[in-house]
Amino acid sequence: MIDIVEILIHWYAGRSQNELATSLGVDRKTLGKYTGPARAAGMEPGGPPMSEADWRTLVTGWFPELTDTRLRQTGWPAIEAHGLTDIRYSKRDWGPRSISITEESSRRPRPARRPER
Repeated sequence: MIDIVEILIHWYAGRSQNELATSLGVDRKTLGKYTGPARAAGMEPGGPPMSEADWRTLVTGWFPELTDTRLRQTGWPAIEAHGLTDIRYSKRDWGPRSISITEESSRRPRPARRPER
């Protein structure tokens, strides 16, 4: 997973996007996505010093879906209500707004038996 705070700290220190992309292993478009809110807030590289805690506070406001995992796991409460936590599914099994789970879909596949020699 990408550490957004690390990206912003290096960007704010004045490193170019090419340097950042190479050293952090992130695409330049991804860097633009995460530095965009800072630029929109009027920040530019080389500004007054900011601590890592300051950056974490800003990232939490700009990207709440990255800091609160509940925003990414909207289907889990419905699954846990059935007592099922280990389910394999395909995308076509999911409806646009709800899920349905049958007892059969929650069973694990049985291993194939080898014929005895």
